[in-house]
Amino acid sequence: MGVGKRLIFLFSVFALMLCSVAIRILQINLGPFSASVSTQSNKRTINIAESRGAIYDRNGELLVNTKKRIYAAVIPSANVMSQIDNLLTSVDKSLIKQNLQKGLPAVYPVGGIRGNTPEIKYITTYERYEEEQPAVHLIGYISPDEKKGVSGIEKSFDELLSKNSGKISVSFGVDGTGKALIGEGISINDENYNSPAGIMLTLDKRLQKIAETALDTYDIEMGAVVVLKADTSEILALASRPIFDPNNPSASLKAENAPFLNRALMAYSVGSVFKPVVASAAIESGIKEDLQSECKGYVQIGNNRFRCYNRSGHGVLDMAGAIAESCNTYFIELAAQVGYEKVYSMATAFGFGREIKLSDGLVSAAGSIPEESELISPAALANFSFGQGKLLATPLQIAAMYAAIANGGYYREPYVLMSMLDEKGNEYAYYMPPSADRIMKESTAKRVSALLKETVDNGNGATAKPDNATAAGKTATAQTGQYENGKELVVTWFAGYFPAEEPEYVIVVMKEKGSTSTKDCPPVFKYIADMIIKNQLS
Repeated sequence: MGVGKRLIFLFSVFALMLCSVAIRILQINLGPFSASVSTQSNKRTINIAESRGAIYDRNGELLVNTKKRIYAAVIPSANVMSQIDNLLTSVDKSLIKQNLQKGLPAVYPVGGIRGNTPEIKYITTYERYEEEQPAVHLIGYISPDEKKGVSGIEKSFDELLSKNSGKISVSFGVDGTGKALIGEGISINDENYNSPAGIMLTLDKRLQKIAETALDTYDIEMGAVVVLKADTSEILALASRPIFDPNNPSASLKAENAPFLNRALMAYSVGSVFKPVVASAAIESGIKEDLQSECKGYVQIGNNRFRCYNRSGHGVLDMAGAIAESCNTYFIELAAQVGYEKVYSMATAFGFGREIKLSDGLVSAAGSIPEESELISPAALANFSFGQGKLLATPLQIAAMYAAIANGGYYREPYVLMSMLDEKGNEYAYYMPPSADRIMKESTAKRVSALLKETVDNGNGATAKPDNATAAGKTATAQTGQYENGKELVVTWFAGYFPAEEPEYVIVVMKEKGSTSTKDCPPVFKYIADMIIKNQLS
């Protein structure tokens, strides 16, 4: 056989082999397996949303997973397409309409639920954070990509919250080209989506929102509010300004005034809200409240002249008048009479210089307190007596201090964790509150409380007085030693509790770059107290 004929023969054999393979493939596709696929149909699954373990307030109200978003899953039948313009609401219609016209199933967000049909099913999902997320600094946020906790409770309990994650999706029957098979319907696949399992905090969501509204209403652009339950030091509200956007944290990275800082847990110059510590040490030492001293506007200690804010002097004052008028010179002389050891001991008993651990990785600053040996110096003790010098504390520490007075002399470290919940929403593990330490006699606490009530009734804390309740508290204007445009920056405070006789709530308000102690923070205290009473919170 010649070469040419041999090539023709081989080509013919090869062609027959290809034809045989093609016939074999066709036979396979027309066989039982093909029929099975046709009967069961292929599926196309579209993921809609993912969830993460829940975070609750003390009343079982969700602090996250509350912002609803509704989706419609659609099979593009003739009936659906005839009314598609009415169905496509609140979204960009063009791309979705194109897909539906091609016969492709679709899932898209809608403004509301119209009622399920075999060709349209509505799915309610929940976004993790609200646009104005309550307690955003305490709760923290998760990384958009990895879905891991980056800060706050989200970080502290990342393992628990991740363990209780879930997702929801929908499945459509489709043909080989991906087009929807109209008779197959829509399947909703719920894989532990929006599980109730998670963690419960001591926060009260209603009170948290009141505290945040108060900060915004009184234009405290940089500051904080802490609200404690007076008898237990449970944290009911912890608010900081400014805030960041947990849905878009990167947008806040370059924002002014450091919005990621939780100012409730940061240390600041304290000022006169510290004076009740000196009063407590004095009364515990047997000094009576009727002790008098003359304020001439300053005290000379060696080469140092310590001035009262009233440069012309307050005249003769007793302890109640000195607290009410926030007289520095009275407390300088009172601390000297009490002695630095007892003043220092009382300050440390009140928690100054100690961090407060709220959860793993979520800790308040310890602040700073002079060494006891430093207070041997009369000038250092003078500074210390009215909350200046090296003394720094957080709003949370100040709240714990005032709670100890309100609570009859028992110091309790504030806490925010309450319990864990299982997949049925039942509590299964409880957090043990910190133990209480008696730091002064009950009678001492009551006498100091009377001094603080006088400050609100007739002193410079009058603008904090609630409309329908008594209150006790103290103002402060703390020097920082920092200057802006040639003017020293000050931190203003109001710390107190109400009702004065049987305290239920401790409220501390702090403002960075404040103006005056009587105008900045006391009205915020009053607003919160009035709203608690108005809304009958308990």
